[in-house]
Amino acid sequence: MSKRSAIVAFVVLLLASALSGCAVVAVTGLIAGVNAVRQERTIGNAFDDARITNSIRAKLSQLSSASVLNVSTTVHEGRVLLTGRTDNPQARLDATRVAWSEDGVVRVDNEIEVTDEFGWIDRPRDMFIQTEIAADLLTDRSIRDVNYTIDVVNGVVYLSGVAQDQAELDRVIARAERFRGVQRVENYVVLKDDPARYYGPPNIEASGPGAPNS
Repeated sequence: MSKRSAIVAFVVLLLASALSGCAVVAVTGLIAGVNAVRQERTIGNAFDDARITNSIRAKLSQLSSASVLNVSTTVHEGRVLLTGRTDNPQARLDATRVAWSEDGVVRVDNEIEVTDEFGWIDRPRDMFIQTEIAADLLTDRSIRDVNYTIDVVNGVVYLSGVAQDQAELDRVIARAERFRGVQRVENYVVLKDDPARYYGPPNIEASGPGAPNS
């Protein structure tokens, strides 16, 4: 499918969804879909990821614990990464359950930190680090930056997305590690040819509290 055809298809989808009361998801999906023309994930996956992301965020906002509002949700091909902070252990558990409740989710990694220190002062610094890393990846032509998502919490960098190969991934990690204020880099990127990209490997969240069968 050409880029022009992809844009036209998603505009049609946007109009149809608006009539059915799903305009917000359609707009997000439109943006994700257009970007997906350049990404490894398909346009359909990009739209599904946008739907899952918006649904999880909406459900988290409805929970009784306001602390879950400090949680960031990133989704790539059904793999959900939760990051952020909360002062309530139950909120962390609830976030995992909410994520697993969505159709199309194949994996949930919960990196939400339980702490009494919410780090509001750290947030601007984290955002600055995130912007620095993203801008830096743009300058490296050997890296397909559009395939990566960067989250930063208290100086910890969380990478997710799809890498062309191990060499590219190693390069991305190395570039992220060199910025001032970065404590460490946590890698949730899958390689382009990794079977886990489609099925999701077994992980502790899949069998622990909050997983579908717990």
